[in-house]
Amino acid sequence: MTLSKRHHYIPQFLIKRFADEDNMLYLYDKEKGAFAKERRSPKSVFFELNRNTWYFNGMPNDNMEKLYAELDEKFSKDLVEITRTGIITEEALISILVMASSMKWRLPANDNLFDTKDKEYPYDKLPVNIVIKKEDGSDHKEALEHLTNSELFKQTKKLIFPFLPFYDNLDISEEKLLRIHRNSYINTNPNIKSILGDSPLIESNNDNLEDFGNFILPLSSNETFICNDSQSKSIQNIAFYLNKDLAMFHQAKKYIVCNDKEYLQQIIDAYNQLQANDQIDLINRYLFRFA
Repeated sequence: MTLSKRHHYIPQFLIKRFADEDNMLYLYDKEKGAFAKERRSPKSVFFELNRNTWYFNGMPNDNMEKLYAELDEKFSKDLVEITRTGIITEEALISILVMASSMKWRLPANDNLFDTKDKEYPYDKLPVNIVIKKEDGSDHKEALEHLTNSELFKQTKKLIFPFLPFYDNLDISEEKLLRIHRNSYINTNPNIKSILGDSPLIESNNDNLEDFGNFILPLSSNETFICNDSQSKSIQNIAFYLNKDLAMFHQAKKYIVCNDKEYLQQIIDAYNQLQANDQIDLINRYLFRFA
């Protein structure tokens, strides 16, 4: 069976929601400070070759990429239903939260953070239970230790970490879900455009694996998912949209896309002006106050 090679760290279905009517995007390289010569399709941005290919007993394996593909299919269906109805049911909320959280650990931009958290969360701190038996029925402790210390198990944590915020002492917490549900909403504004960067989850605090803080995740060029404890569930200031895209541009490591080149250039110019005036810290300072 042929293994997949082009592994998207941002789901293709999400990238497509930012494309123009021709399903194309303008790509800006932040490191080079230049636009790509030609527009790009969603399948040709935000990927790394063989990023989720791992070796087991010397053989290449892309099962993690297949799992991401199955999750993305469900996320896509739930997102379409949410945006169609404007209603966030508890089940739909969990889906979009897992999507946001799982995306976080798929990003190359967060590889260093993942390495740090991998050390902080050994097997016995995770809500999983692996049993390996010897032929006589007794626990095979050596095999379990070998597995949990392997690179394969380490990478599997990228699929486990997204679920940690739903647990409290290794049990699913309804209290957490209710609080997040109260704080979450989708803002839709057909009069705006949005950019999408290679690190699209904007968090007020990205260090706590076991809880959801305030965060913003653009869902399309004119739709934004917002989790904010202000309780307002509405955009308080039109400046939110500009700050959101400035924050998106700021935390992008290399690539940013948009279906409107002129608009993306305006964001670049505004960001450069803030940087020249040593005012970059103003972006996040006000972003969640406007949400």
